[in-house]
Amino acid sequence: MADDGLVSDTTPRPTGRPNARMRQTVGDMVRSLAIVLAVVGVLLLLTWRPQPDPVREVDVAPVLAVARSQASFPVVVPVGMADYRPTSARWEKTAASGDVPAWHVGYVTPQTQYVQVSQAAGVSEAFIAEQTGDAVVAGEVLVDGVPWQQMASDAGMSLVRVDGGVTTIVSGTVPLEELQAVVGSLRAG
Repeated sequence: MADDGLVSDTTPRPTGRPNARMRQTVGDMVRSLAIVLAVVGVLLLLTWRPQPDPVREVDVAPVLAVARSQASFPVVVPVGMADYRPTSARWEKTAASGDVPAWHVGYVTPQTQYVQVSQAAGVSEAFIAEQTGDAVVAGEVLVDGVPWQQMASDAGMSLVRVDGGVTTIVSGTVPLEELQAVVGSLRAG
């Protein structure tokens, strides 16, 4: 192969000048890293937003007022459970309540457990199964001298009472003693 003079030699040749990169130290690297981390820190501080509480509370009062004005029975809610946070309130027909609207109010407890109160006119096994998660009878408990049927399912525990043609169900993932306290706090009007 003939040398036409166009191919350059790629072998580095010393120029006699010191290479600036050879004088860099670990201290220079640490200072550079500190500057980069400071910029990232400032960006994080400027763009950081606190995470909202994952529990969305609702106002029970308007739905409760409608339910009480339309229901043929005394609509109940827990009273004195100030540390319970309401997360749902409905006055509407369910798949199992048929043509009759059902009252439902749900709460998150301070221990992040769930408690709900459901009521409907009439005695419907389908409604009880729907509201208790297909629970089975586990016994009977007395709350303030009144018998309630205790039911258990994989989803939790329920206390059920049918009185005067009205089915009242208190369900939740809380211990039985707390469910009994909720039942004891139920008040109409």
